[in-house]
Amino acid sequence: MKLYAKVIAILALPLIFVVAYALCPIQLPPPGWTFSKIDLKASPSPSHGREIVQDVPDSTSSLKEENSEEVSPDTTPQRILFFGDSMAEGLVRRMTDYAQENGHELSRVIWYNSTTKQWASSDTLRYFIRKYQPTFFMICIGGNEQFVKNLSEREKYIRKIIGTLGNKPYIWIGIPTWKEDTGINNLVQKCVGENRFFDSRKLTLKRGSDHIHPTFGAASAWMDTVAVWMQSAQHPIKMQRPASKATKKFPLHLLQPVKE
Repeated sequence: MKLYAKVIAILALPLIFVVAYALCPIQLPPPGWTFSKIDLKASPSPSHGREIVQDVPDSTSSLKEENSEEVSPDTTPQRILFFGDSMAEGLVRRMTDYAQENGHELSRVIWYNSTTKQWASSDTLRYFIRKYQPTFFMICIGGNEQFVKNLSEREKYIRKIIGTLGNKPYIWIGIPTWKEDTGINNLVQKCVGENRFFDSRKLTLKRGSDHIHPTFGAASAWMDTVAVWMQSAQHPIKMQRPASKATKKFPLHLLQPVKE
């Protein structure tokens, strides 16, 4: 019995040494010996005879797929209220064709020489909202504020206009500047968000005799560009391009200038 115990002890000593060395935080190989230390943290878990491959999703590709998803347009016929200053006059002319082509009901309000201050400080907008009960808004205001300097005050008016719309979807069409503005376009974009703001400054439009307002032909092309952009806006609606030319006659509320 003592002999067996000695044999077992002799055989166990190398095993104890190997295990102790493997777990030891430092490497002290005996002279002439070479050991490879075991990293228990990195050692694989049992796979029961088969290779286990963990499918880790690529967050970068997932993000790209998420961002590339296009929002389907709302195909419901809309009651659209398009309001703005004189810059919007040519736009509503072409938008009338889009409304007829896509089954929308379009109401048009043009207020000559108007500003965000007048739209925010009067009951005009609320009156037409009550009258037409719109489900979607299109706005083009800012042509008469291209060179304003009191932008903090204008921000207050812009936000009040937005608040008057309630939670209804809308887009704001920026003015096609004929000279560099003092910040009105950037301010509107800041207030409404990039996916609701169409930046018209990038367009080259033929101007009328005043060298300011686009011609009706240019405004028609302008509206066509806006319609394409609307498909990537926050709330896209059905805007299939009409085959017909610009409508010559349509109901339009023309409001005359008032002094501030």
